[in-house]
Amino acid sequence: MKPLILLAPSEDKAPGGKPGLLPETPAQRWVREKLHELVVHAPEAAQRKAFDVKEALLEKAKAEALALHGPVPRLPALQRYTGVAFGALDATTLPKAAWKQVYVLSNLRGLVRGDELVPPYKLKLTGVPGLKAHWQKALPPLLEKLPVGAVWALLPNEHADFLKTWDRPRHTAEIVDGRGKAISHWSKLYRGKLARWILEHGEGDPKKVAKAKLEGIKLEGLTPNAFGGMELRMVVLA
Repeated sequence: MKPLILLAPSEDKAPGGKPGLLPETPAQRWVREKLHELVVHAPEAAQRKAFDVKEALLEKAKAEALALHGPVPRLPALQRYTGVAFGALDATTLPKAAWKQVYVLSNLRGLVRGDELVPPYKLKLTGVPGLKAHWQKALPPLLEKLPVGAVWALLPNEHADFLKTWDRPRHTAEIVDGRGKAISHWSKLYRGKLARWILEHGEGDPKKVAKAKLEGIKLEGLTPNAFGGMELRMVVLA
């Protein structure tokens, strides 16, 4: 059984892609319509908050949102997302079959497999009223359809909340510095490194993952987590 990785989306995204229509579920349509409503009717301050862009890039973000009703540039998720975690994952150097083992919890599209097509967009999780609650309700039925295999939910808290009502056991990672203090932003880098190792080795068993050799990181063992799985303690070396 192949291990599965759950990742949060990144703010940074590659431009371009092959134009075409995207399939749309009712849950995805709800987000697109709310986004359209925001662009057409909301004040500029609310739009800037939703897209989290500087004023010079606001028009581009709005144009991308309005374009979602028709053909859009499309790239596979693991090419579209280019943030720190995805840079460390470096999916372009992995076999394409491994892309099917990665799932991104997209603010726009919901549960997106690594090889599924994603348009260019900007959207903060707090940008549209009710967005987080929407995905908390819509995602569990999709998660139930995931293939068998060990699940590593390598997510920040805000996206981990999407899984609250999902009862499938899953493994997690705690990322701390040498003093035991939780690392926030750069935790993305180490989640990406861990995901890379799991996919490269095809190994999701926590006991075996805990023996991995990762540059700049010391693995300090496993403890049971609150989700029926194990939590791997990762200490970032100075």
